[in-house]
Amino acid sequence: MTTDQIKEEVQLSLTVAKGSFYKKPEFGHRFKELAREVASEKTRSRAETYAAEALQWMIDYKHLKSVVSTASYVDSDKLQVHVECVAYNGDVIEFTRFVEVKQWP
Repeated sequence: MTTDQIKEEVQLSLTVAKGSFYKKPEFGHRFKELAREVASEKTRSRAETYAAEALQWMIDYKHLKSVVSTASYVDSDKLQVHVECVAYNGDVIEFTRFVEVKQWP
């Protein structure tokens, strides 16, 4: 598998909501669950967990060696989720996306 193909898999896994593919309901992310959550440290931590969960299948299938996800608030209602993945060929693949959450009242 080429690095470009792995990049595409990472991008799809982090942009497609879990349950969107009827033949693979386990594929995708759960970020949409955070839209109902108030901005907090717990919500930020969940975003990191959801990013890692969305890519776990790539580790299981040996497309990636490792995944490190980080999330930080860029606004009171927006998280920036960043993942850094290492493929088995040693290439580093990075992807960033924004996730909206509820603003603290």
